[in-house]
Amino acid sequence: MIDSHCHLNFVDFDENRDEIINKCKSEFKYIVDCGASIEGNLRSLKLKEKYDGFIKSTMGYHPVYAGRDNQETTQKTIAQIIENLDNIQAIGEIGLDFSEKRSEDELKRQHDNFHKMLELASEYNMPIVLHVREAEKHALDIIKEYPNIPDVIFHCFSGGKSTALEAVDCGYYISFATNALFSKKHKKNIKAVPLENMLTETDSPYLSPIKGEPNQPSNIKMTIERIERTKHIDFEEIEKQTEKNAIQVYNL
Repeated sequence: MIDSHCHLNFVDFDENRDEIINKCKSEFKYIVDCGASIEGNLRSLKLKEKYDGFIKSTMGYHPVYAGRDNQETTQKTIAQIIENLDNIQAIGEIGLDFSEKRSEDELKRQHDNFHKMLELASEYNMPIVLHVREAEKHALDIIKEYPNIPDVIFHCFSGGKSTALEAVDCGYYISFATNALFSKKHKKNIKAVPLENMLTETDSPYLSPIKGEPNQPSNIKMTIERIERTKHIDFEEIEKQTEKNAIQVYNL
């Protein structure tokens, strides 16, 4: 198995991080740990270095930070990503977040910095990992302006079926997380999206299927089981194909 998106670098795992990672080694090929800020990017890279060959890292600029940071912090984040391009598998998570009411200034910063990240990915031929909460179609339309980006992952996709299929038509990947266990919308998307365009993730420590506990990579089995029940495809086939997809998109 491959958890294609989690945040083991977060402080939530400070007390049991090593235990969780070592437990996963017997069942997982890789775990992709994703950065979202200057500090998170650095922590993710250190985690990758500690577990070299098993933990893979991405560096990004989460839209919530991208919408609020000053220009100096934005430039430092861009410089950090450029400096570490040889050490990461993708740029992300990046994107837009319309889940809360935001000021015009914040929305403009989100958009401006999203374009900067897309320009970076296009220039350096890097895949991208998208956080586009309640902005899926809008973000898709923007990404189409950057055809040189090699691969696109819609992390924890929660948009509509038509947007998912449009993304698939562009050759992009739709990643399903453990929140797919509880959502009719996700079930419709799982039915619609071809297995060849699917990734599986946990987004740990978020989206835990176990009440009162932080999510962790081992729970990805539940995501695969959800796909198995919905698409009527054997667990092993889903596991094999989603592994293949992750290896391809992240160049693992």
